[in-house]
Amino acid sequence: MAPARARFVRMPLRAARGPAPERAAGILPTVLGVAIMLGLLAVCSHVAVGLWERTSTESVAYDAVREVATAPDDGHDVRRRAIERARERLGGRSADVDMYFVDAGPEVIALHVRSGPVGLLPVIAGRVAIVGGLDRTITIRREQESPG
Repeated sequence: MAPARARFVRMPLRAARGPAPERAAGILPTVLGVAIMLGLLAVCSHVAVGLWERTSTESVAYDAVREVATAPDDGHDVRRRAIERARERLGGRSADVDMYFVDAGPEVIALHVRSGPVGLLPVIAGRVAIVGGLDRTITIRREQESPG
């Protein structure tokens, strides 16, 4: 008997490339993935800027209270200069920040600070503030020189 010859079957070209409906199917998930990634990046940036503004405002307010608490005299001039320095350190943000000293007794210095929320998102998307504004009273006990 003679050896059997191998048969070659020709496959159509379309079957080698894959079915036609699946071509370019990765575009939609890629576009959605990029859009979701950009949205999350915007939210993270919004939160970071809000937290940075809030902590920098609070830090400036603490410095103003500490300056008055360590001053040898407690005149209105010392308090006015402390608020002026705080406003200089805040720069352009100082117009949006309210700071005033509150009467808390002879041994305590108190500064009330109020500022609105800050972020990067537009007004429409940022109406729900992820990081709210600052509204607090910072109190520090007066430091006196020890006799010595």
